[in-house]
Amino acid sequence: MKYTDKSPGEQRDALKKTILAIALKHNKPYIYASVETMRLFMAKYHNTNVSPRTMVRRVAELKEEGFVIREFRSRPDGNGGKRFNTYLTFITRKLFEWAEKLERFARKVFSFFRRPSLASYSLRNTRRDLTAVSPIVEIWWKTDEKGRASPTLMASGP
Repeated sequence: MKYTDKSPGEQRDALKKTILAIALKHNKPYIYASVETMRLFMAKYHNTNVSPRTMVRRVAELKEEGFVIREFRSRPDGNGGKRFNTYLTFITRKLFEWAEKLERFARKVFSFFRRPSLASYSLRNTRRDLTAVSPIVEIWWKTDEKGRASPTLMASGP
């Protein structure tokens, strides 16, 4: 597998977006995804392939910067050991503020683009009286070979 040559800052941004997307999908303030799952999502949706070790470093950097909190969870296995070792990654306010700042930037960038104007039947224009176009509208029922009927509009006018 070829790893991308993106800068560490771009890799962290892709990881932040991935964490937010997973949390948004499940509507939770935390994610239960493993580092490997986050790495696969980064590769798939952000075109950022990183090695497993680099991914662990990027997650640790986000933790040090205060964007996420990682909580280790385990259960006793009955023999004095631990089993089912997992991490929960909690999203902090700092990550939400980062996402809001990114959204404001995107709004500024895309505010220069103009939407195409709507067709003449838009609600901003005055409504036209459609009965003046065709005084008589008849609906004919057309039956096909199998006996099913479907409506067919036949407009006749002056």
